[in-house]
Amino acid sequence: MLLSVESSLHGNLGILLLLAVICILSALLAKKLKFPTPHLLGPILATAICNITGLHGPALSAPLLDLSQFMIGGYIGLLLKPEKLNHKARVISLALISGIVMILGSWGLSLLLVYYYHISAATSFLGVAPGGMDQMAILAHEVNADLSVVTGYQLFRLFFIYFAVPPLLRLLFLKRKGNTD
Repeated sequence: MLLSVESSLHGNLGILLLLAVICILSALLAKKLKFPTPHLLGPILATAICNITGLHGPALSAPLLDLSQFMIGGYIGLLLKPEKLNHKARVISLALISGIVMILGSWGLSLLLVYYYHISAATSFLGVAPGGMDQMAILAHEVNADLSVVTGYQLFRLFFIYFAVPPLLRLLFLKRKGNTD
C-alpha cells in the first residue's frame, strides 16, 4: 500500500507543496476576513480558484482514498459521546426520523435532477445528499459518479449555508423584532 501511495505522489511533490502553502495562506486570509469556518472555506475557495486557473493537484490512489475515508469515519466516531446524551431514546428516534426525511427528500430531488438534466442516479443523489462534501466526493469517486457535478452541488450547498443563510436569518430576526415592538 505504501508503495502505491508513494508512486502516485512521485513527481507531484512540488505541486502538493505549492497547494499546501496556498491552502494555509488562504485559511489565514479567510480568518482575517472573518469568514465563517475560515479553515474550511479559505482552502476550498483557493483550491477552486487554482483549479479554474489550471493548477491541478495529482490524482489520488485508491489506497490513499481508502485511508482518507477510514480517517474521516474514525474522527466522526470519536466525536460521538453517547454517555453524555440525555433522553437517549427520544434523541435517537428523532435522529432516525430526521435522517429518513432528509434521505427521502434527497432521493426526490435526485429524481428531479435525473429527469431534467439527464445525469446518472448516483451523481444526482450524491450531489444533493446530506453529509459532508468530502464524504460525498469520496463516495462519488468509488461509484464512478461525475465527481465534478457532485462536488459542485455540495460546494453550492456549503456556500449557500455559510454565506446566504446567516444574512437571511438576521433579516428575519430584525423583521420579527420590529413586529414585536
